[in-house]
Amino acid sequence: MHSNDRHYLAKQIALALTLGYSSLAVPHAFAQETTPVAESEDAFEVISISRKRPESIQEVPIAVTALSANELEAAGVERSSDFIGLIPNVSIVDAANVGDTQVNIRGIISTRDAESTFAYVVDGVLQTNPNSFNETLTDIQQIEVLKGPQGALYGRNAVAGAILVTTKTPSDIFEARVEAGVGNNNTQRYSGMITGPLSDNVFGRFVASHSTTDGFYENVFLGRDDVVDFLEDTTLKGRLIWEATDDLTFDLRASRSEVESGAINFNAAFALPSFQAAFGQSAYFKDVNDHEFIFAFNVPGENEQETTEIALKADYSGSSFDVTGVLAYNDLEEYLLSDGTSASFYGYEVTPQCQADRETMNNLPAELGGAGRSDLFGDFLSPFVVLPPGQDFSGVYGPYTSLSCDGYQYQERSQRDFSGEIRLTSNDTDAAMRWIAGAYFAQIERDVVVAYGADQGQGFLRQAYVPPTGPNPTDLLFSDTFDTTVLSAFGQIEYDLNERWEVSVALRYDNEQREVSNNVPNVSASGLNVNTIVNGVVGPINPAFNLNPDGIPDREASFSQFQPKVTLSYEANDNLNLYGSYGVGFRSGGFNSIGTEATLDYWFNASGQGTPGDAVNAQLIVPDDYAKEVTTSIELGGKATLLENRLKLNAAVFQTEVEDNQFFEFFAGPFGLLRAVTTIDELEIQGIEFDFNYRATDNFTVFGGAGFIDSEIIENRNRPLTVGNKAPQTPDKSFTFGVNYDYEVNSDLLLSTRIDYQYVGETPFHTLQGEETPTIWDFFGTLGGGVPPGPHPQNFSNATRDAYNTVNARITLAGEMWSVALWGKNLTDEQYLQEVIPAPEFGGSFLHPSALRAYGIDISVSF
Repeated sequence: MHSNDRHYLAKQIALALTLGYSSLAVPHAFAQETTPVAESEDAFEVISISRKRPESIQEVPIAVTALSANELEAAGVERSSDFIGLIPNVSIVDAANVGDTQVNIRGIISTRDAESTFAYVVDGVLQTNPNSFNETLTDIQQIEVLKGPQGALYGRNAVAGAILVTTKTPSDIFEARVEAGVGNNNTQRYSGMITGPLSDNVFGRFVASHSTTDGFYENVFLGRDDVVDFLEDTTLKGRLIWEATDDLTFDLRASRSEVESGAINFNAAFALPSFQAAFGQSAYFKDVNDHEFIFAFNVPGENEQETTEIALKADYSGSSFDVTGVLAYNDLEEYLLSDGTSASFYGYEVTPQCQADRETMNNLPAELGGAGRSDLFGDFLSPFVVLPPGQDFSGVYGPYTSLSCDGYQYQERSQRDFSGEIRLTSNDTDAAMRWIAGAYFAQIERDVVVAYGADQGQGFLRQAYVPPTGPNPTDLLFSDTFDTTVLSAFGQIEYDLNERWEVSVALRYDNEQREVSNNVPNVSASGLNVNTIVNGVVGPINPAFNLNPDGIPDREASFSQFQPKVTLSYEANDNLNLYGSYGVGFRSGGFNSIGTEATLDYWFNASGQGTPGDAVNAQLIVPDDYAKEVTTSIELGGKATLLENRLKLNAAVFQTEVEDNQFFEFFAGPFGLLRAVTTIDELEIQGIEFDFNYRATDNFTVFGGAGFIDSEIIENRNRPLTVGNKAPQTPDKSFTFGVNYDYEVNSDLLLSTRIDYQYVGETPFHTLQGEETPTIWDFFGTLGGGVPPGPHPQNFSNATRDAYNTVNARITLAGEMWSVALWGKNLTDEQYLQEVIPAPEFGGSFLHPSALRAYGIDISVSF
């Protein structure tokens, strides 16, 4: 860009930021509060802060999508999953509990129980709280989604990209707004905002929101529709800006949120061709997309979260450079309680409560002397077999059932962290060279608990360890405290080689020190689970004590990485900008809960010592620690502005290599359940994407995009059979398309209509995609009973999620100080899977459905 053009743009940016119009990604005839925007070419400019300074988005050499306040409102965006669906080659899974979101950007998926794969930045503050990303989105000015490694500027975990959120700033005049909405499924939403000056140089903004819904699904055992996917969310946010001097500004932001919701709403589907042949029932090897969900658990899932966030940012404008300092503190307290998974492995088969439940809640047909409860388990042998007492150790149970035979699970995910950043930024926009330099630190303490135990029908203590005398004694416990110290230094130089060529070089060095300590007491299990008894002796509640009888030692490790990024951009003409980049991203390695390797070795890996693993011999390589992930990406892209600035076209092609891609694995077995992080040694991903925005008239806009991804597993020592398969949880293609039409009813009324269409292609969820491997049923086949002799390999050829389409719409009638909106989501009532969690050694998958059709009305009044 020419220096005088840059100087002119800087003035326009400053004006746009002052007016609050900087984020008009999809132009409208009316801006915030329906104030008309001047119909000039610059009025529709979109300003990006992706390189930590305001720039025209069409000139930023990064694949970035910006979503304005108007667009977020028009699209009915309430949570992160809503805006993710608007962007090609970006997808999300939001299943197990609130905040347990897994975002896939260009084939790289964030991982449960590991660090995220993208930087999440709110008002210039990097968020380290893992649940921050899925908080209620209220009072948002702009969201930017950056694709490709962004570690050089945004640091730790930005291997796939970055998501930048800018909230609305406090105003220098008094304003207030109240909003209310209702919808189907007893959905209610209320929010309020007040902003204005507190003195001549102090301005405040306060936002409160509360929402509830019963959800879409019913618990048929309890006969309730408000205990499955229900949600109650209360959020308070405050922001103060103090203009201490003409050159120094302080920005204080604080929030508090409390969430109560359902959790672990899964059904199971077997992937066992041998069972299909043995029992003559297709349900044992059925397409997961044809699954008919039955939620009948006797332990309704609970997820409670309390999150506190405080951040202070100071900005100083110097004569030749600006200084930004940030301090942030986050605190998350969270627990989950839900039904269990282990009934099929007969652990609690002979407990009095299990026997009593099976007496009245079996699905043996009534004509054969049973209770015939097909409403709870499905038809007999399709695929579950629940038998009355007297026929022990021979049924085929499902997880999360109305029986106490499956036990319960309890989890905690609590975190406290403190972080800070100091950044220097050159402020001469006319200079040929512009630069950024800074340093970052973080101190993070995370407590992780996964407990499994007996359901005796006596209620539950919501704590990590419950002794044998308690109502719900613990039989398996992973409980660890993870301490992480992060130190980073970074910098970037942008240099104009001439009027049309710019080169940008960025470099970051990260070092993470990690320690983990065990919190599990060295005690025996309760004895209620027969699978914990070996040779008449009740084993410890964590198998790691078998190898460490004097106590499980602490562990520590250090992970470091240089993250360079080099970008060359070329202004071909006033309407076309081209760029190429090379970048490296880094995600720290870490630790699985202590006892993970010992548990899996005992049940699934051959030892020659008569353990169940001798019959299975899965040859798993899942240690108690995992390596760092390094992503290297090359990207070529172009951005065009045509038809007198009415049409914007962006396209990019990329190739990415990932070393030690961190992948979440779920294990279910006689021990209960276990979550672990493994690594895919080498993964290659390439793809192409484009998006467009066409303002056909001043009132009618058409927009959309497409993304295509081709991926391949090159090396995977943990599961060698998967080499050549696709990257897990990565749709092969995605499309978005939408229209927005504004009709000026009269000088005081505006009618706006927006329709969004989304297509997401086929998605495998595991590295195994049809290759057969051993299961725990090979062991049970050696014991006789209801399981025929093996082998009983799993086959996930039927476990790929089908492609799906959704349509959302919103119609808004707005006056000068009010609006009324009718909205609908998933208007076609598309029934598709939200997530498939394959558990290969279990021989099946755990399935979670997506939201169905939702609709309602919102009303907003401003003062």
